[in-house]
Amino acid sequence: MFVLPENEKYLRDAFGSALRDGACVLDADHEVGYVRLEYGTRRGPDSTYWDGWFTVARTRRGHPLRGKVMNGHLVQLIGGAA
Repeated sequence: MFVLPENEKYLRDAFGSALRDGACVLDADHEVGYVRLEYGTRRGPDSTYWDGWFTVARTRRGHPLRGKVMNGHLVQLIGGAA
């Protein structure tokens, strides 16, 4: 999926690792979840309106609107996207 260059800086975890849709992370509540990005909407990294917040869902295929809202500074990457 396409990410606007100016939004790439937001797709980094607390330690600078790259985040992708479906990546496994440890969130701010110390729970394991999966990054869900909303491509094709104003809430996704392909939009100039995106502010860096994304959803951490319980499952890799979980709907992007279900889950906890986080940003890169609040999560730690523990596994890549499948």
